[in-house]
Amino acid sequence: MILGIGIDMVKIDKIRKAINRWGSGFTERIFNPEELEGIAKGKIYDQRLAARFAAKEAVIKAISKSIPLSFRDILILNRGNGAPYCNLKKGKNLKVILSITHIEDYAVACAVAQKKI
Repeated sequence: MILGIGIDMVKIDKIRKAINRWGSGFTERIFNPEELEGIAKGKIYDQRLAARFAAKEAVIKAISKSIPLSFRDILILNRGNGAPYCNLKKGKNLKVILSITHIEDYAVACAVAQKKI
């Protein structure tokens, strides 16, 4: 059963400016260590962070009517083949299907929350 659908779009420069202004204080408030380990620093580091930020926002929008979530309650990780997936610290009876994309200026994510059967 589908509980909700969420979508979010982030301007990558907004994330870049937050990192430049607050540094690790920003990343540690939003992301879990496991998430940051999975992102190699390099040319598209900011794009990948923005994509995970957008994914967290999309998950919150999809689930917020059922369970209140903070950014750190949501883990956005990648499978061995690179496909993103979501682990929740709350709502163990929920499954989230996730799609993420990013280009030079924007990152977009869509989340579909379902009750596990």
